[in-house]
Amino acid sequence: MVNLKNLLLAQEEVGRLTTVSTNSSHSSGKLLHPTKNNDVSVTQKQIPSQYIDISSSTLTPEELEQRDNSLSYRIKKFFWDGTGKHPREQKYLVKLDFFLLTSSCLGYFIKNLNQSNVTTAYVNGMDEYYNMNNNQYNYMVTLFTVGYIIGQIPSNMILHRISARFYLGGLEILWSILTVLMITVPPTNIKGMYALRFFIGLLESGYFPALEYLLGSNYGTPELSKRSSYFAISSGLAGIISPLLQEAIIKRFSHSSLPPFKWMFVFDAVISFPIGVYTMLVDPNTPSTTDAFYFSDEDKLVGLERRRLLGAELNTRQPFTWEKIKSFFNTWHIYVFPLLFLCYNNSGAAHSQPTFQSFMKNYLHKPSSVYNTWPSILSAISIGVTIIFAYVNDILGGKKNVWFVNAFFVCLIIGCALLASWNIPLGLHWFCYFLVGIPTMWGQPFIFSWVNRLLYADDLKRNFVVVVTNTLAYVTGAWVPILVWNTNDKPEYFIGFTYTAVLASVGLILTQVVHYLSTRDEKRATNEKDIELSNSIKLDSD
Repeated sequence: MVNLKNLLLAQEEVGRLTTVSTNSSHSSGKLLHPTKNNDVSVTQKQIPSQYIDISSSTLTPEELEQRDNSLSYRIKKFFWDGTGKHPREQKYLVKLDFFLLTSSCLGYFIKNLNQSNVTTAYVNGMDEYYNMNNNQYNYMVTLFTVGYIIGQIPSNMILHRISARFYLGGLEILWSILTVLMITVPPTNIKGMYALRFFIGLLESGYFPALEYLLGSNYGTPELSKRSSYFAISSGLAGIISPLLQEAIIKRFSHSSLPPFKWMFVFDAVISFPIGVYTMLVDPNTPSTTDAFYFSDEDKLVGLERRRLLGAELNTRQPFTWEKIKSFFNTWHIYVFPLLFLCYNNSGAAHSQPTFQSFMKNYLHKPSSVYNTWPSILSAISIGVTIIFAYVNDILGGKKNVWFVNAFFVCLIIGCALLASWNIPLGLHWFCYFLVGIPTMWGQPFIFSWVNRLLYADDLKRNFVVVVTNTLAYVTGAWVPILVWNTNDKPEYFIGFTYTAVLASVGLILTQVVHYLSTRDEKRATNEKDIELSNSIKLDSD
């Protein structure tokens, strides 16, 4: 059996000895080293010897060119990026895709279903049951958000030290237990509901950034966007399926002794618990810490070799220290990415708020069958577009994130600016709501795959930047919508649409900043490597 810990220690020692030897031979020369921005450039110490051969092909250059130019190969490659890889890597990728993506998507689906159940319960009897005639609902939502914000950074620090499959699965099981406990809160004790929602938010806080980190720990640049998009659209599917499931529950238990809205909590808990158990069984962790039962010894070596070839840091169990955390603030990633995602996340309120529904209900006076259906149609279109864009990005090498993030913000700027003016033709109204609603899902996978791609070489920093990026968006998202999306302004929402157009404009500028800085860093890394290689050759010739 392969002992990954011992293998990694041995490989690190080989790298150390290689570095020492190189220093002894060429004391006046410099070694390859990470750039200051910690982009994907690695030291000789970080490049251990080969774990296993996964060279993609034994074909001649002419045969490779003929294969790569064939239409059938390109189609296969578009739909599955394992096409053309070594059979060992193909086998590994099939297992990784199935188990990691199913556990991640199911978990994220139920997390979003669970997160929205209070909103659905509120309009289906919970307000009368608890006599919520003031701000009780807002308190409940705010306390959930406070717990969500508080728990994110500590949660991901914990994740870095223990098994991801047990930690994430345990979180799912614990929040399912707290969810079912919500049915025990009597109508005279709404503070008990406040407490439960706070702790549910605390437990759910680390789930999303942890999964983004795991995706970045298991997939390379040309693979990451589409996997991250699968993860993102599971949230959209929850938004589509949730109303249908919860409506069925309300009808089924309308005459039960337990209020129908409480059956929603039972239903969510019943789904969450087995998904938590499934996560404990199948989540693969990272390639250097995996103990998944479905990976053979050969598979584990393939996983390590994939990371080695990528230039990623292999030791994913280093402890966080204050010195290390302070070093994260010496580069631009920790400042720009959180602001960029804040602009994306908060701009999405132009769709997540009932803007489109209010337009159809209060302005066009459409029946509920219309204004309850069209938002789901937009979500379905958004899912399709997100998948297509992710596949296009990956087939182009996985480095065109800037195109799609730009497209998101441009759509939001145009749509929200026109809706803020309001006095536009009816057809343009519909077009603007589509322009605002369809892009909502594709921003997230392209921003987080960008973070993961740029920070492969520093695992701790990648983990930290991912979680801070997500946290800042929720810090502002907890209170800003109350100010700018006042329900008294519907359906025009002048302040909300104006704010979003401005915020999206800032996001567009920040996207160019990220693109400029990342391109600059890549050029610096390339130039440094060329200089080091030139010096090495010169020293050898001397």
